[in-house]
Amino acid sequence: MTVAGGVEYVKFNMFMDPVHVMPVFERAVRRAASGDGLLIDLRENMGGMGAMAAWLAGFFFDEKGHDFGTFTMKGTELKLVIVPRQDAFDGPVAVLVDGLSLSAAEFFADGMQRSGRAAVFGQRTPGFAMPSVIEKLPNGDAIQYVHADYVTSGGERLEGAGVTPDFEVIPSRDVLLEGRDPVIEAAVEWIKSQKGSMSQ
Repeated sequence: MTVAGGVEYVKFNMFMDPVHVMPVFERAVRRAASGDGLLIDLRENMGGMGAMAAWLAGFFFDEKGHDFGTFTMKGTELKLVIVPRQDAFDGPVAVLVDGLSLSAAEFFADGMQRSGRAAVFGQRTPGFAMPSVIEKLPNGDAIQYVHADYVTSGGERLEGAGVTPDFEVIPSRDVLLEGRDPVIEAAVEWIKSQKGSMSQ
């Protein structure tokens, strides 16, 4: 979907089902290549597969040496290495987050921000960043428990800290009642300014 003329927009609610999400995401990136930039809306994204954050990031890097942090489990480590692409998108990227952007959504937002590959807009994420699994109990209940530690590529923990946006935007009730989305508006304005400065 395109918003504000030449800015492409993509949104998904979980880092799951890569067979479905990856092609949709790639199409949005390819469309953005002929426009002004890309908005990735991770608001209310509940996370999911941590490795998928690194897979999607590959669309924005054309050289090796980047990662989105490390999982440490009993006896082993797993680094979220980004596999670069020769045809990587090199235009402006904005990532939108809020208080319901969790887990893998936080890995992605932090990694894109930390690498300088995107600006983050919206509200601080909650810092629910420990990898966990959910298991069903014999009585039908379920238990969710942490099975690994996670640190960013800068060696910091997101757990309890979250991702702080580059541009904090908190929608007011009045603005929302008008049918506007000030987070998208701010991100589009930034992308347009970046595209303009790149063409000079």
